Amino acid sequence: MYPFSVLPNVDLQPGDPIADQCLQRGLTTFHQACHWVKALPYEANSSSEDSLILFKEDCGNCTTKHGAIARLAAAHNLPITKHLGFYRLNDNIVTGVNAILRPHGLDFIPQSHCFLVYGEYRVDLTAGNCNGKNKTIEDYDFVLQVAPDLTEAQHKSIYLEHLHRYYAIAPQLATLGEDKVFELLISCDRQLKYQCSIMASRLAHAAGQL
Repeated sequence: MYPFSVLPNVDLQPGDPIADQCLQRGLTTFHQACHWVKALPYEANSSSEDSLILFKEDCGNCTTKHGAIARLAAAHNLPITKHLGFYRLNDNIVTGVNAILRPHGLDFIPQSHCFLVYGEYRVDLTAGNCNGKNKTIEDYDFVLQVAPDLTEAQHKSIYLEHLHRYYAIAPQLATLGEDKVFELLISCDRQLKYQCSIMASRLAHAAGQL
C-alpha cells in the first residue's frame, strides 16, 4: 500500500455532494479531503450504503471512507477507483480469531477489505487507524473493482460468489455452509471491535504518560 500522496491532486469544484461537504469544512483540494477522511475515527457507520454518512457521523470504515473518496475522484474525472480485496482472516490480522475458527476446523475465514487503486498504486485510507488489525493487509487472493457505494444485498452477493471460490482452497468452508460462515464472520467482527477497544485504551494510556 502507498500513501495518498501518490494520488493526483486537484482543487475541489462545487456541485458534487461529496465536494460540497468537503468545501463546507474548508477542504479545498483532493489531498486535503483524503487527509480528512483518513484521520476520521475508524468505526462502522449506521449504514454503509451511502458514503455521505461520513459527514453526518464523523467516522467511517474501509467501506465508507474509500467510497467517499472514490465518488469525489469520479466527480473530478480522476482515474481513481474503489476495489474490494478478499483475504484470509486469522490471528495474523486480528488477535483472537483463531480461537473462534479452529473448533470448526478452519485455519482462516475469507474476509474482504476496501482500498483505492490509481494505476499501479493501491492506497488504504484506513492504514494506521485504530481498527483492531495487527497490520495493514497487503496480500489478497481475489481483487475486483466495485462501485463507490454498494447496497448490503450487493455486498452479500459479492461475498458469496467469492466464498464459493474459497471452497477449493478450504473445503471445510463448504462443509460448514453459508449460514455458519456468516455466523463466524459476526463473531470475528466482535473480536475485531474488542481488539480495537484494547488498542484505543493503550493509545489513551500512552498519551497520558506524555
